[in-house]
Amino acid sequence: MEVIAIVPAYNEEPRIADVLDVLTHIDYFTGIYVVDDGSIDDTSMVANRYDVTTIRHSQNLGKGAAIQTVLDMTDGDYYLFFDADLIGLTKSHVDALIEPLIRSEDIVMSVGTFKAGSKVSVNLAQKYFSILNGQRCLKGCFAKQLPSLSWTRFGVEVFMSKYADIKHYKVCYPVLYNLTHYRKEEKLGFKKGFLYRLQMYKEILYTYMVYKKYI
Repeated sequence: MEVIAIVPAYNEEPRIADVLDVLTHIDYFTGIYVVDDGSIDDTSMVANRYDVTTIRHSQNLGKGAAIQTVLDMTDGDYYLFFDADLIGLTKSHVDALIEPLIRSEDIVMSVGTFKAGSKVSVNLAQKYFSILNGQRCLKGCFAKQLPSLSWTRFGVEVFMSKYADIKHYKVCYPVLYNLTHYRKEEKLGFKKGFLYRLQMYKEILYTYMVYKKYI
């Protein structure tokens, strides 16, 4: 059984080690791929300290393209996606994502939902917009069936969920307790973080508007 982890990363030098510390100690992964999507910091250097495959994009192509790069070069039975800025990731979270797909022939994708008491804004976002969560597991047959994700940027999660919905595929939503992530404003400061968040929302909204053209 080929189980592949994908970690898209853009300027995550201070944070990615916490994620890789967990993933590299999970014995059922047959491959862990970090895609440094045009970072201008030392994200790749940190990733190279671990037993992972690091791929570097020379420019920032977006999260969807980072994921597509690995899908194009691998043939997994299961693909798990993890953001590089997670706080509190454990093996139990990883298990919670993959186990429903192993147990059920019908479920093709799991979408994690954060439940972390200290970050109220994150919890509210997860409650009402869980479709945006990047912590997912996809069966390989579903991942390979997806149209190219390269254009989606931050809309990649929306596109995957909308595709599953249109095709009437079954998706589950396991709760990932005590897991959260850094907000853009925490990473970049209020002004830069706010502008970056606006760009993210713009890309997500664009995907909502045009996704049917790509399915």
